[in-house]
Amino acid sequence: MINALQSLRSHLLFLAAAIALTACTQSAKLQPTSTGKSGDNTGIEKNFSLLTDIPIPQDSTLDVDRSLILGDLDRWTGRIVLNVGQGTTQTFALYQTQMSNFGWKPIMSVQADTSVLSFTRGERAATVQIDKRTLGGSTTTITVAPRHSGLLPSTGANAPVKVAPAR
Repeated sequence: MINALQSLRSHLLFLAAAIALTACTQSAKLQPTSTGKSGDNTGIEKNFSLLTDIPIPQDSTLDVDRSLILGDLDRWTGRIVLNVGQGTTQTFALYQTQMSNFGWKPIMSVQADTSVLSFTRGERAATVQIDKRTLGGSTTTITVAPRHSGLLPSTGANAPVKVAPAR
């Protein structure tokens, strides 16, 4: 009888701790975005008006504490962290297929425990990182920043250093 009560007490403490941790997270519900193409049944709809150049999956919430958005529409830069209600495989497939509908050109992708996709669009680059969440779904981090021109500076502290071979 005492073991049963101790077991019940342990389970109740675990449940209370899980509820307390869930209550500590700050997030904002996001509306899915749309590619603007008719007949698109991939779970992307138009409503999230702040960011118009990336797909936002259905049942996503924005992790406000971990996100930083500078600018808006298709001129923003920064990082958004989404808690997505679907698994990593579905989220990976969504970004792999839908980013091109928003004008992004794929550079590379790796599907693994932590999946990464990279894209460019004009003078901007985007990296999408997808991780599995412990209690289901996935966490998706999208970082967008100006793209480097590829030219190295020729003077100053960042100039290339010439190295002579050792004799």
